[in-house]
Amino acid sequence: MKQNIYLFSDTLIKRKDHSIICEKICRKNDVPEEDAWEEYEKEEFVLGEDIQLPAGDKKYIPIESIESILTFGSVRFNSRFLYFLSQNQIPLHVFSIKGNYAGSFIPSERNNSGSILISQVLLFRNQLKRLDVAKQFVLSAIGNAQANLKYHFNRGAHLSDFMQSLDEIKEYVTRADSITELMGLEGTAKKCYYSAWAKIFKFPVEFTSRVKNPPNNLINALISYGNMIVYSVCLNEIYHTRLYPEIGFLHEPGEAKLSLSYDIAEIFKPLITDRTIFKVINKNMISENDAVIKNHKCILKKSARITFAQEIENKLLTKIQIEGKEKKITYRRLIREECYKLLNYILNQEKYEAYITKW
Repeated sequence: MKQNIYLFSDTLIKRKDHSIICEKICRKNDVPEEDAWEEYEKEEFVLGEDIQLPAGDKKYIPIESIESILTFGSVRFNSRFLYFLSQNQIPLHVFSIKGNYAGSFIPSERNNSGSILISQVLLFRNQLKRLDVAKQFVLSAIGNAQANLKYHFNRGAHLSDFMQSLDEIKEYVTRADSITELMGLEGTAKKCYYSAWAKIFKFPVEFTSRVKNPPNNLINALISYGNMIVYSVCLNEIYHTRLYPEIGFLHEPGEAKLSLSYDIAEIFKPLITDRTIFKVINKNMISENDAVIKNHKCILKKSARITFAQEIENKLLTKIQIEGKEKKITYRRLIREECYKLLNYILNQEKYEAYITKW
């Protein structure tokens, strides 16, 4: 099974035959202030269980085992390496050491379709149809958030008021008559949902509201970090289905914006980012001791970034049973299936209903 590769800190990546080499470059005077030298010396590669690598500073990874590469921090490569990725249709996503998204290299070696582009633009320009699709994204996001609350409600958390409030917001969503109103309702739903998190956490952590730029505490930092990974994974799957990520329906297209990846991510952030946060906090895998706050900005320590990225990847590779499917599929495959469903609606006008989990 192909898997995402996560690279942290100072790494040189290059081609070697039909593999890539990841070579750790450690220079003591390059260590970021927020990381102690002992932590900087720790393993910097987060890999799936199916990828077996020899010990040492150089890691050889077969190209056929790689789904995409996500780099955090200082990573060095050349144009020959990018060409190699393009030949093998492997996206490369670049983040800062603090988890801020910088950009993506998307290979050109795919079968672009003028008919898909035209159909996608026509759907975007049809205000009624665009609104219908956008409503599906919001209803799915709320429904999957409710599933998270229901899971913890069944285990004793006092969440019934929050679940009822989200039900009421969904009724307003179905009657919304503009994208602007829809975005406002989505924001209201998220505010209600995040307010419930304090009753889910088993360990005391500071979190009362969503703060993005910059995140001001551990939970906000984890949300931002996890969501950036989910956006990248959605962009990967959009790329493989020939949809155009620049043309979204809920989020407005704009300069340097891949709005469709944000649309698709709305469906899966509660299932991937949020559930991973609940796990790492409630199992005490990550605590407030794993974050540094300076000038009202929260930065995750490297050990926390690596732990969280590994748990996100584990979630993406978790197999679940989907109605209508004989075999279980991974969450990553489920994202691609969602893209295909949207593509069928764009091309064939088949009814589109965004995925809502049953559990």
